[in-house]
Amino acid sequence: MLFYTLLKFILKIALRVFFRRFQVDGLDKLHQAKGPLILAVNHPNTFMDPLIIATLVRQRVAFIANGSIFNRFTRPIFRYFHVIPVYRKKDTATSTLSPAELNKRTFQRCYDYLETKGTILIFPEGTSEIERRLREIKTGTARIALGTEAEHGFDLGVQILPIGLNYSDPTHFRSEVFVNVGEPIHVRDFKESYRPDSFEAVETLTDLIQQRLTETVIITEDAEEDSLVLQVEKLYKNQLFDELQLNQKVKKDEFGLIKQLITAVRYFETQHPDRLKSLQVRMTNYLDSLQKLHLSDRIFTQTKRLYNHLSSTLFTLLLGLPFYLFGLITNYIPYILPSKIARLISSDISYRAPIMMTVGILLFPIFYGFEAFIVHSLFQQRWITLLFVASLPLLGYFVLWYWDRLTRLTHLWQALRLFRQKPSLMESLTSERAKIFKALEEAKTLYLTTKR
Repeated sequence: MLFYTLLKFILKIALRVFFRRFQVDGLDKLHQAKGPLILAVNHPNTFMDPLIIATLVRQRVAFIANGSIFNRFTRPIFRYFHVIPVYRKKDTATSTLSPAELNKRTFQRCYDYLETKGTILIFPEGTSEIERRLREIKTGTARIALGTEAEHGFDLGVQILPIGLNYSDPTHFRSEVFVNVGEPIHVRDFKESYRPDSFEAVETLTDLIQQRLTETVIITEDAEEDSLVLQVEKLYKNQLFDELQLNQKVKKDEFGLIKQLITAVRYFETQHPDRLKSLQVRMTNYLDSLQKLHLSDRIFTQTKRLYNHLSSTLFTLLLGLPFYLFGLITNYIPYILPSKIARLISSDISYRAPIMMTVGILLFPIFYGFEAFIVHSLFQQRWITLLFVASLPLLGYFVLWYWDRLTRLTHLWQALRLFRQKPSLMESLTSERAKIFKALEEAKTLYLTTKR
């Protein structure tokens, strides 16, 4: 248990470093819900998902995992972490037992675990895909919950807590994640409708889990709709934040806004498809032009102050250059190696983020320790070594901040260069941007008029 607690503490720190913004809405519900408890979570990011949830829950968690990852090497590790296998037909080719017999054992282990007031984490979609979608919920979660309660006359108090994981970009370091805790489901409410020989209660509970999970995640219908919504977010989200007086730093506000944007897009998909298609083409062409020119849309909101922004940003970067260079030298190897190792280990992009974070957890202490040894050998002063070690993570963060400002500087410089050398091109982009925003404003007015 001590090792589990220590590992959980390390992962908490690592997750706050890996994600630029890590926010949870409904953490009080997560802390108040005690076992017997089933955490039903969507599954967009392979191994990263269980790590996030496990660090948020105070009690120890058991995990339901694909039986294919169990072998003679991993089984002892998974046993320590209370990982319970569930099997598909292709996972049991070498077993003398059928998938049904193996999964019967799995269900009984879940019953036994919940009976002891335990907490089980289940991904009821069954598979992990990097997309803003919620696949059809399998019936296993409902069957486990109802089966446990049925064994105890529906007096055990099993709850199902739906949790939505919403990533800005599941595969990249310093992206964002919003954990959205939904309303709990009390399984004893299904006592009257439950029949051991009928699937009616199972299907009803499964539908309710699907509904509650749907409320906690951003869902787009397909890749085309997702691309369109992302374009609107990129261009129009900040203006909507200001108009609606929302806080851009609060992920719950952003979550609600994106939900509304998706609803609006679907309205235009059905009621005004030609208008929507025209707007999509214009946004795609405009954003593609910016990408080819290495420009940011942000610079068009600063055209009257570009020189001021350039001079202030340049001054800040010049002041911070020595710290940036020192931080880059001392942090670059443990920063860059995890991504390279992740690419060597797996070609599947969905596994990159958790592998990068795991490798980073190992490499940063090793390199920091090695650098501290060199500094201590050179100066033979404990206080210098301690100051150096304390500065390493701070300078690492500074390098990330500095790089972001440096990227902004390149966009500003490129914009000024193009305004000077190709004024007609920049005027064309400015004009096209104005037309896009006019079309967005008209669409917003039309949509709000229909909602009244």
